[in-house]
Parts: sequence; structure tokens; C-alpha cells
Amino acid sequence: MHDRQDGHGHQNTHPHEHGAEKGAGAVTEIEKLKKMMQYWISHNEEHARSYRLWAGRAREAGFEKPGEILEEIASEVVELNERLIKVIQMID
Repeated sequence: MHDRQDGHGHQNTHPHEHGAEKGAGAVTEIEKLKKMMQYWISHNEEHARSYRLWAGRAREAGFEKPGEILEEIASEVVELNERLIKVIQMID
């Protein structure tokens, strides 16, 4: 997890990872897991957009193969998100 701003747009905006006090209204580990996966999906979408943006810029600069690789990485991130969505559906 990112606990600081690290120079590429990450900030301490992820869901709270520490457990709630035991008792009425306590957040279960599964509920926390779902929140974390939702955060990861959103975060991954940001990265995929950035990879695609830079893929286009690389291609415009005449670097076709690096642009192609960045596009592939973006597609892999989308596939990763699809798998995370499946996990959320399984535990929902």
C-alpha cells in the first residue's frame, strides 16, 4: 500500500486498513477486503489510463514497440481488474 505521496500521483487515499473495535457495527475482514479491492480496481484504472496515454506519446515520438508494450500492460491491468471483480462477486 502507499502511505505517502511518492511522486507519481499516489496519495494516502486508500480505505482505512486498521480494524474497527470489536462489537456492534464492527467492520468484518471480508467487508474490509471488498473495500480494498474496490480501491485497487479504481487505482488500477488510473494506471491503465496513464499507460495508454504514454503509449500514444511513445508512438508519436517514433517508438512503436515501447508504445505497444505499454498498451499490452494496460490491457493486462484491465484483465487484473476483471479478476478482482470476480473475487468481489464471489464474496458478496
